[in-house]
Amino acid sequence: MNQFPGKILIFGEYLVLDNHMGLASPLSSTYCSIYEHSAQTNSILEDTSISNLMKDWIAYCANHGLDFIDLKRWANEAEKTLAIDSNIPIGYGLGSSGALTACIYERYAGKTTKQETTRTRLAKMESFFHGKSSGIDPWVSYSKQSWLFQGSALHASNEDRIRTFTEECVLVDSGIARNTKSLVERFQVERKNMKGWDEMVELSNTLARSFSAQYGKPLNIQKSMHRLSTVQRRDMAWLIPASIQGLWDEVLANGNAMKLCGAGGGGYFLLHDPINQCNDLITKHNLKARNL
Repeated sequence: MNQFPGKILIFGEYLVLDNHMGLASPLSSTYCSIYEHSAQTNSILEDTSISNLMKDWIAYCANHGLDFIDLKRWANEAEKTLAIDSNIPIGYGLGSSGALTACIYERYAGKTTKQETTRTRLAKMESFFHGKSSGIDPWVSYSKQSWLFQGSALHASNEDRIRTFTEECVLVDSGIARNTKSLVERFQVERKNMKGWDEMVELSNTLARSFSAQYGKPLNIQKSMHRLSTVQRRDMAWLIPASIQGLWDEVLANGNAMKLCGAGGGGYFLLHDPINQCNDLITKHNLKARNL
């Protein structure tokens, strides 16, 4: 049973819509897999919503001419013997649909050695969930690697630097699921009045680039993170739930940083806390956190 991890978008939320840089990494503590079960097995497929999801997804792929997938086999197994095992929360920004797409692609698609072709195929499949997908989420899950990306360009990342950074971070649970598609649609309107857009682009691009395998210039991560956090708190407050805002303000006050994790609006938020100053604050605000 081949498992694929969820993902975390470390930098580039919303900026990637305008082909700015993003940095995404697999989240090894999460997984998704699909497998065959016997008729006697109690399976997640007994949930009719999963069955309907598969039927609708197969129809979508057929209607969009995704002939690299064995739709007949997929449909047959989805009806009779296919089950899903996943611990990735839905609507939390950890790539649940991307990991499931990677699972389906691995099982039913004809393979190619061309990286860009694979990413394009994964994007077409995942577009069923979000209306339009960049393909990054399923590609990170499928490749099980971190990637710095800009538009269609992919670059290897320095995994050691990413590991060091993520060890200084936790994911804070807002307690609210969100709908990425509706948030993206609203963002396209809101950004017209966003004062700090250019500054946010510069900060996020610089931070993302610093994790490239080719990047050699030292960067004050904490200072840049704090500034990015300040800009997001000021200009993207509508994407920060009330349950998170008080914590965010206190985190900024003590010199640390919080930022959106993907689309915001709910799900998880990234807290950068290099010397573990914020555990009591998280508890104070009745919130829970998990390590990356």
